[in-house]
Amino acid sequence: MANQSKILIDSDISIAKTMPSKFYLSDKYFNEIIDKVFKQSWQLVTDFKTLDNNIYPYSFLEDTINEPMLLSKYNDKVSSLSNVCTHRANILCNKSSKVNSIRCNYHGRTFNLNGEIISYPGFEGVKDFPKSCDDLKKFKIKEWKNFIFSSIGGQIKIDNILNSISDRLKDYPFETLVFSKQDSKEYIIDAHWALYCENYLEGFHVPFIHKGLNKDINFNSYKTELIDNGVLQFVDDEKSSDGEKIYAYYYWVFPNLMLNFYDWGLSVNIIEPINKEKTKIKFLSYPKKNMRQPQTSDSSIGKVELEDQQVVLSVQNGIKSSAYKQGRYSVKHESGVHYFHQLLSGYIN
Repeated sequence: MANQSKILIDSDISIAKTMPSKFYLSDKYFNEIIDKVFKQSWQLVTDFKTLDNNIYPYSFLEDTINEPMLLSKYNDKVSSLSNVCTHRANILCNKSSKVNSIRCNYHGRTFNLNGEIISYPGFEGVKDFPKSCDDLKKFKIKEWKNFIFSSIGGQIKIDNILNSISDRLKDYPFETLVFSKQDSKEYIIDAHWALYCENYLEGFHVPFIHKGLNKDINFNSYKTELIDNGVLQFVDDEKSSDGEKIYAYYYWVFPNLMLNFYDWGLSVNIIEPINKEKTKIKFLSYPKKNMRQPQTSDSSIGKVELEDQQVVLSVQNGIKSSAYKQGRYSVKHESGVHYFHQLLSGYIN
């Protein structure tokens, strides 16, 4: 029985079969990935410019893990703390604010901005109190360029992929990027989160699904590079010759982060599982100063996004068919999908 639950993806893409349909249809596999992958993953929380206050509450993957956390900034140092009082588990903060300490509104217990307990009214006579366990738990945090990441377990290593971005895009003006609330959106689609990622990880479908985008790129220049826990895809602008102008750099960071670099700025997709047939897509727009994400062209991000969602929904319906079990990979076009499946199967097994 144990062997039947294993999913093996051959390391040789030329003979490998794709992820079997049972992976997408099973609550068991879905829950296993949440527990083994997402609890160890690094999730992008926000950027430093948006963190204008010194307390920023958020939930780590609110639809599955739903761990209440808060970013706390003190003396230019950012910490990720539990947002749960150590007395009776009341949620401490409900909105971003500028404060000198963190006070529970239930019984008045107070913590400094490092999460250390400093006041505990009504606890006179309690023995062996307070201890370190009465401080707020600290979660792992990572700062990169403009952005802040947090993790529960932190075992998935993403430094190599982030360093690779820094090295390749060393002249990219990260400091000019500004979050655009008006161009940022959130979508809920009735599909498995991994199907959305798979679609992102190959440009094979572009000439068939994205007619407008295909006119703007030189599809024959499309390249895919595998990086430790990441994938880079990039393609020349249609007007470019010999790669002198790249249309975009598309970076995927395992398991669910997409960073897309354009001339106008950066778009971010965070793919959050809800259940095995429902996914939240957070789309964040970061244009360069005095620029804006293009809105109306046939290749606009909004149009391409909806085209992607439509085909992913079609695959979600097809994956349930009794006539389909698994397929094969295109060696030329689907190395990113193959690598994604290898990573997932490694955690399942």
